[in-house]
Amino acid sequence: MNIFIFDFDGTITRKDTTDLILEIPNKDQIWQIEEKWQNGEITSYQCMKAQARFLKGITKKEIHQHLKQHSYLDKKFSKLVHFLKTNKIYPVLLSEGYDLSIKFYGVQKQIKDIYCSHLITDNGTLTGKLTVSNEKTWNYNEKCIGCCICKVDFLRKLSTQYNITKSFAVGDGRSDACLFKYVDTSFSLNSKYKATYQVKDLSDVLRILKKNFRC
Repeated sequence: MNIFIFDFDGTITRKDTTDLILEIPNKDQIWQIEEKWQNGEITSYQCMKAQARFLKGITKKEIHQHLKQHSYLDKKFSKLVHFLKTNKIYPVLLSEGYDLSIKFYGVQKQIKDIYCSHLITDNGTLTGKLTVSNEKTWNYNEKCIGCCICKVDFLRKLSTQYNITKSFAVGDGRSDACLFKYVDTSFSLNSKYKATYQVKDLSDVLRILKKNFRC
């Protein structure tokens, strides 16, 4: 079985929807926490848990309105997923991003296996609490940033579950850069992170796959 791992924010979407949602409370403390993570003072998991507290009281409706105004899906996402399925490459989404964003864009209609961060709500209003698909930190990288979603760990679990023969991954962040070292073919949307291919968007990914990996 072949598997293709998608990142979400900045990969399937053209803007980081997590950052967009964190803009809504308009609190400087949110970005101070972000800076601590960037400086390596706290893990990614600790950062996102702390930031989520400032989302308490915000409604899903407010989030949907904000996302609709400021972000959109990559136009080639659906065509890429269709190509993968047609060529027997199983798509999976591994993201530290919020489930509310992923569901808003209907990604779950095209990708069955989704692992992400979950914002807990009560009657459509955020509680300020966040859970993740796996909370344990695995040190596959010497400079592990303590992701909410350890993508390398998930790859190994999926490899055991599906007996994977070839693995692909696309992304633009630090968690993806770690994963790129463990897949057969990688696509980086960020020039800071090395991969098999440096790409601008999913149309580049689709073009490369059509040229090199068609069944």
